Amino acid sequence: MDIRTECANISCMNEYDSTGTDWDELREFVVDALRSVGGVKRLAEIAGVSERTVYAWKNGERFPSRTNLARLTEHLERIASTGAPSAPQPHWRGLHERMLRPYGESPRDAHAPAGQDVPEEARRLAEEFVLVDKAEARPSAGGGSLQTGGRPEEQHAFRLDWVLGRARSTTGLCLMEVMGRSMERTLHDGDLVLVNQHDRTLAEDRVYVLRVQDEIYIKRFSRTPGRYHFRGDNPELAYQDIEIDPRDEALQWEVIGRVIWAGKEM
Repeated sequence: MDIRTECANISCMNEYDSTGTDWDELREFVVDALRSVGGVKRLAEIAGVSERTVYAWKNGERFPSRTNLARLTEHLERIASTGAPSAPQPHWRGLHERMLRPYGESPRDAHAPAGQDVPEEARRLAEEFVLVDKAEARPSAGGGSLQTGGRPEEQHAFRLDWVLGRARSTTGLCLMEVMGRSMERTLHDGDLVLVNQHDRTLAEDRVYVLRVQDEIYIKRFSRTPGRYHFRGDNPELAYQDIEIDPRDEALQWEVIGRVIWAGKEM
């Protein structure tokens, strides 16, 4: 089983069923735990994870695995038994019981594929990696193309700490495939790019995915007084560069996001 399959199993495993627990309740549990133990650093020590992972839990980007939840639960129960002012509130126990159900009470989770156990290594990978969808819309590095669909073609796994070092959130990320030659020297036809759709603030010399009318492009940004320029890195195809007057309300265009990573097959 490769990393994508393992992470996909965990993604399926962690989907909530009809037990009444949702993401907001689990996030509330993390916030309560932070308040009870005294902060991110201490919670990370108790759960056996990095502080960055705890921040991801706090922000609702990821949530504790069953193992992490068990460690936190044991510690919070000890706090509750002391009657300390920081002890969890009375509602916590019922909430905790409901939160355990989606993770599964037995070695084989109800959400795992039939007849298949979910290995502990896969649980660890789910804590350390985030799955990013590959979009069917392909940014053009040349003449422009747009393909749409309701479901992602595939998913790729990225290390959570790596992603959070380059983006404020794991939400809004998507992978797109480059098509065309205008970005050659930097990007080639068929390369994959990771796009942060929450980063739409234009900055000089950064690479962006943008939509102009009904076409999607990937270009490097620059500006001159009163003009935005989206250019390719291939001087032979400079005629495909895009110039935009931001005051022109008749032109329909938008920045989809900034490219923060590129990968390719050799």
